[in-house]
Amino acid sequence: MAYTPSYQVNVEKQNVVVRFRRDMIDQIALGKFLDYLELESIRKRSQLTEEQAAALAGEIDRSVWESIESAFTET
Repeated sequence: MAYTPSYQVNVEKQNVVVRFRRDMIDQIALGKFLDYLELESIRKRSQLTEEQAAALAGEIDRSVWESIESAFTET
């Protein structure tokens, strides 16, 4: 008995088209998977060192905390 894959992958110029049955995956899981692919693509192109990424993450954490701090502390 021959194996029939449950998906199809086609490369069209600059695009990759993946086709599969709708019941294979729910939309939330698909969105998470596509987000992961996008983040991996960004990570691979990134020129940031680990130290720069850690510093940037720290800046973001401080900025977010400053914007929500009043909701968690008494003034």
